[in-house]
Amino acid sequence: VLVNCLGGQEGPVYVDVEHLKLRNGDRLLLCTDGLTDMASDPQIAATLAERPVAKEACDALVELALNRGGKD
Repeated sequence: VLVNCLGGQEGPVYVDVEHLKLRNGDRLLLCTDGLTDMASDPQIAATLAERPVAKEACDALVELALNRGGKD
């Protein structure tokens, strides 16, 4: 989707839009397939639940992906 929006193919750009209702305490994770190809949704959710501090959660997710063979 990012490639589509950031100049992948020539032609019209199609943007996916989704509306979410957020509540206090909700967190959003924006990531690429560099993470999602290396870890399952439950593994990502567990990592986020164990680390409430954003920087610590991000560092742990990067480490998780790299330990599973991620290259980016």
